Amino acid sequence: MNSEVDVNILINHYHKKLSTLVNQNILLEAKMESMTKEYMDLQKEMLQLQEDKKKEKKWVNHPLDRN
Repeated sequence: MNSEVDVNILINHYHKKLSTLVNQNILLEAKMESMTKEYMDLQKEMLQLQEDKKKEKKWVNHPLDRN
């Protein structure tokens, strides 16, 4: 039995594994970016709702509004 490894086969396997890992990394980076954008959008929406609620409270408690 020959214990040596064909260098071309070894390089081929190395490149396949490397490309698989790079592709997985790119996919994870894209998912992280998507989740970050979604989080920022939700945070912006929440801040807008809080601001609207404050304005609503001010309007309800407006001194000219009392009869």
